[in-house]
Amino acid sequence: MRNESPIIFVEHESEIGGQFRSFDYGHNLIFDYGMHIYYESCIPEIDRLFTGIFPDEQWNILEGNKKDVAGLFINNRLQIDTPYVDLRKYDPCFRQKCTSEIFLHIEKILDHKFFPDKRFHHTAYGKTLGQFGEYVTQHVFVPIFEKLYQKHPQYLDVLANHLTTINRVALFEPPMAMELLHSEVFRARICYPDQLNLPVLRDNKQRGFYPKKFGMGRVIERLRIDLEMENCLFKTSSRVTSITNQDGKVKNITIQKKDQHLENIDVDRLYWTAGIPHLAKLLEIDVKDLPYDINNKDIFYVNLFLKNPPQMGDLYYFYCFDSGFRTFRVTNYMNFCPTAASSKGFPICIEMWMQKNDRKELDQIIDRAQSELIQFGVITNKEEVSFAKAEKVASGGFPLPSVNNVQFLEITRNRIREKEISNLEMFGVYSSKDTFFVRDILTDAYNKLFL
Repeated sequence: MRNESPIIFVEHESEIGGQFRSFDYGHNLIFDYGMHIYYESCIPEIDRLFTGIFPDEQWNILEGNKKDVAGLFINNRLQIDTPYVDLRKYDPCFRQKCTSEIFLHIEKILDHKFFPDKRFHHTAYGKTLGQFGEYVTQHVFVPIFEKLYQKHPQYLDVLANHLTTINRVALFEPPMAMELLHSEVFRARICYPDQLNLPVLRDNKQRGFYPKKFGMGRVIERLRIDLEMENCLFKTSSRVTSITNQDGKVKNITIQKKDQHLENIDVDRLYWTAGIPHLAKLLEIDVKDLPYDINNKDIFYVNLFLKNPPQMGDLYYFYCFDSGFRTFRVTNYMNFCPTAASSKGFPICIEMWMQKNDRKELDQIIDRAQSELIQFGVITNKEEVSFAKAEKVASGGFPLPSVNNVQFLEITRNRIREKEISNLEMFGVYSSKDTFFVRDILTDAYNKLFL
């Protein structure tokens, strides 16, 4: 049913879709913006809007143990069986010490003798101490946080505990692990070490969706066509430069196109998804008193076609936790979308988090990415690469999940709400408390719109 009034989407980029777009270099050279699979929100009304874009036979539907096959490079080894730190492969004495410390820590928890340090309340450090105790936190996880974010976890929000696979460890072979996983307190800390043969322990029916024809950008383009048929208009290469707020309502907004052309638009309702800080600025809300940590990394996608399949087993992707590397994640598209492989080769993406003093020339970043792939064992030499292209993330990307930044977003959001603008609603990252991941954002939007 066609809407009577148009719904206008204002998009800063030249294309819609954000991180769900694809790079299209022509000649069937297509790459996504890293790892992006649509995972169900488990709210049918929302999921059908996305999964209904194509019929089921045009989707790769990923479920069960094949929903999300992830790995890890740590301790100079690529883990394929589990995405969690595998302490079985460490020095036997160190593994034994970690095992005893975790068990003693769990005993304290069960005996109500563990008292969290209030100094680290709401920090990644405090969260990890509560999870594993001091010894494992200091010797296993503090170096991982520092590799990823260049900060001690006492300065990071608990959000950092959920962004990668750091909430469990592999300690035992499957029979022993299975015994422990019947206990909730152990299951929260110890993983089953063989992800593809994980027994069914929980009733989680969530599925992943990826188009059978490679390129998530194809889904976004089809979504745009469907929305345009419903009287939706897209203003790309545009940004909102002012909001007129009068008598507790947004009256109109001003849009500036890339060519500097200005357009005023009267507004019935404004649904804001372009970030809380920018909205606060347009509403002239003072946030100068709030500390904010500038992102301490430059993010690049390095897109490669390989002559041979990457040596990653069944992994869709893996994280790199070892220090000295700039790789954050490597994605092998072929393992969740077989048609990604073609006569051009086998596409993979390396997400590089470059630090302040690193060389940032694109050819240097490509060279470093290839060298790290060799160290991971994904390729044997650079001659296996038939195509290479590096792309800098101009905006957005992976944020710095510091305590200051999360508090900044939460306080700024509350100051916007104190304006009591009746026809304004915020969606997106931290538009509500603990709203960061796509599933959380979609659920939050559904609750605001329909409940």
